[in-house]
Amino acid sequence: MCLKKVNKVIDIDWSDIIDKYNIDLHYDSLRKAQQTIFGGAFVAEYFKDKYSKQNNDINYLKELQVQKDELYKIKRQIYDQRKEYNKLLTSDARAEHLTEELISIAKQLNKEKPLEFDKYVIDYSDREAIIVFADWHYGMVTDNIFNTYNVDICRKRVEKLVAKAKKHLELYKPKVLHVLLLGDAAHGAIHTGVRVASEEDTCDQLMHVTELMAEAINELANKVESTRVYSTYGNHLRTIQNKNDSVHTDNMEKIIPWWMKQRFQNRNDIEIVYAEFKEFIKLNVLGYNIVCTHGDLDKFKDLGVTVNTIFSKIYGVTIDYTISADKHHLEEFEQFGIESILVRSLAGTDDYANERRLYSKPGQTLLIFNKDDGREATCNIVLN
Repeated sequence: MCLKKVNKVIDIDWSDIIDKYNIDLHYDSLRKAQQTIFGGAFVAEYFKDKYSKQNNDINYLKELQVQKDELYKIKRQIYDQRKEYNKLLTSDARAEHLTEELISIAKQLNKEKPLEFDKYVIDYSDREAIIVFADWHYGMVTDNIFNTYNVDICRKRVEKLVAKAKKHLELYKPKVLHVLLLGDAAHGAIHTGVRVASEEDTCDQLMHVTELMAEAINELANKVESTRVYSTYGNHLRTIQNKNDSVHTDNMEKIIPWWMKQRFQNRNDIEIVYAEFKEFIKLNVLGYNIVCTHGDLDKFKDLGVTVNTIFSKIYGVTIDYTISADKHHLEEFEQFGIESILVRSLAGTDDYANERRLYSKPGQTLLIFNKDDGREATCNIVLN
């Protein structure tokens, strides 16, 4: 048997090999070296080492890219954190400046327009009363088939509210009046439609409506032995218009108690109770625990169970009543013995509601409590 050796011919010369594999040798030296045993071994080892270095370089580059990607992620996180932090600083600076300006104006008003103290001794009963100031939307302008509203009408409705509330207070003679400021006092400028439908700039709205509330409270306080004022905030006076960028607690209505404090500094029978539960107001009336909130974050029929769960779990307190606003109409709901009360708005039906045929009378609510029964009377004060 005859074996014939077949050699495979590769059409490539030594200079091409030098270029392809980046070998640091002259092509003629490489050609001669491969013809000896030692040279062939050298060439084989050279290529082995070359490929090994290439693999190491590739692995190193991959690892370097991974580390680079991680570094970018960290850098981006730091950037986002700094952006959020700067946003909070800007918001705090704006709020502090606005607070200082409003307090200064309130102090000046005390000199130029002091609130009158006109109180006489009354044989008070053991009752206590709650009056709700909710959804005044001062600055809003609307004229639809069901409602007309502007700043002049707002002032007239407040006058009517105070007059009617005073009659109820004279009838029931409560010793204590709890005033609940449940938010959206002014219309604000949270989106284009609101800005178009507003008569004043947001800061002017806030200043004017707060003074309007202070004057109303001052009159009502003359009908009771002591008055306590509580406040929370709605969604129309958030400092950042875009809801997605806004922090819910970053709200200009939180300035209202500071204004009230200055305006009532000469009345020791009016107490400003600062919020200690964020957007919730918690008060006790003759042994009954009541939680109040604006309501923009809540479904009304779930509110009783929600707040009872929160306050019983965190503070060990069970809730008897909830009071909320935001929805601009009257409604009541009871579940597990918790009575939830939804109050009307002073502003009444706006353009948004009118376009959806959501009509409701403008009004506010006064509640009378006694120790034995809890809520004794509900006075829904109509203001159209």
